[in-house]
Amino acid sequence: MTDGTRFTAQLARQLIAAKFAAPEWATMFEVAPRTGGGTRYADAVAVNLWQSRGHAVHGFEIKVSRGDWLRELRTPAKAEEIQRFCDYWTIVAPKGVVADGELPPTWGMLEMRADRLMQVRAGPKLDAQPVTRAFFASLMRRGHEGLDLLSAEKLEAERAAMQKTIDERVERGVKNCTREFQRIKEHIAKFEQETGLSFSEWGGPDVRTIKIATALADLSGWRDQTALSRLMDLASELERAATTVREAVGHTGLQEVMAA
Repeated sequence: MTDGTRFTAQLARQLIAAKFAAPEWATMFEVAPRTGGGTRYADAVAVNLWQSRGHAVHGFEIKVSRGDWLRELRTPAKAEEIQRFCDYWTIVAPKGVVADGELPPTWGMLEMRADRLMQVRAGPKLDAQPVTRAFFASLMRRGHEGLDLLSAEKLEAERAAMQKTIDERVERGVKNCTREFQRIKEHIAKFEQETGLSFSEWGGPDVRTIKIATALADLSGWRDQTALSRLMDLASELERAATTVREAVGHTGLQEVMAA
């Protein structure tokens, strides 16, 4: 652990893939000397794709702990099965894993940092054997699996992006509905305060009551005290007019005739 970075084999693979990346390199991981299983693996193999670079083949061993490195030193033949096909052989490890003087003379070393690999020692050019069909098939298998993994990762990234878009749309919709619901609540509260009518979870005021209230609302200035006074004066005038009509009918005697 250095500067909060946890050095793992997964991080090492990511750093190797970043340093030995397309279009110059084709990098594969956990490569066997042949297909069929039951053989030793190189943690990574990078093949240079540029003719000007001689199509060099680089092999890598990843060691993230001191104990893992010491076990490697006790079994040097483990690396030889694939190292023999490589032009260069390199260990990738955090600082402190490989002590001074422990690195074999045919090995180079890349030291892991949080975001990159730093070359501590360049390995010598090896006398690589010609690539066999078995080793070529193993490289192709890992390359094909790498493409499948890359396609799956891209699909997952696209799915995640689409899900994020959907989530954002849903969130905006919920916010809009919430604002509209709040606006309706405010209108209902204002209506109840001004009319004395109330809504409940079972329903609101009678429809006829609302129609009457709406009709009164159409009267210009009906809430104004002056307008209300005019309405009351009109009602009084109509009452007096009705009394006068009844008295006039009584004087004519028509009321008794109609009753008979």
